[in-house]
Amino acid sequence: MDESSGYEYFLLYENDACVGVIGIYSYPEDQNSAWLGWFGIREEYRRKKLGTTALKAFEEMAAARGYLFARLYTDAVNNDVAIAFYQANGYVSEPYQNPQDPACMKYRTVIFSKSLTPKPLELWDNRSIHLTEQIAKQEGNSDDQKW
Repeated sequence: MDESSGYEYFLLYENDACVGVIGIYSYPEDQNSAWLGWFGIREEYRRKKLGTTALKAFEEMAAARGYLFARLYTDAVNNDVAIAFYQANGYVSEPYQNPQDPACMKYRTVIFSKSLTPKPLELWDNRSIHLTEQIAKQEGNSDDQKW
């Protein structure tokens, strides 16, 4: 990983077994929010509270670094288990519909947010999460794909 990216990822272990991965990053235009990145628990280790434990560790790390809010985005289609998981862990959902980020019109996306302090939650309110740029990078395109 490029250390200058600001993205950090951690492998999750139970005893000697690698059970998953979790990451943390932020957007330069919003220094109050820590974003959950590439979070997943291997299938054979699910339903053992490891995901909840890892998510709580992410929240504690974010709060210790001074972030006010924890946020993440995920697919809004055929993702009922993940959506229920985040809601059960106190996250509030909002659809992501930003015309300046056209990939969200093709890929239905939901943003989840949670306050990490007594400060009331401020919703993301469709500010850009640069989804179009991210998809272009994943597809190996150097320029943003035309949506």
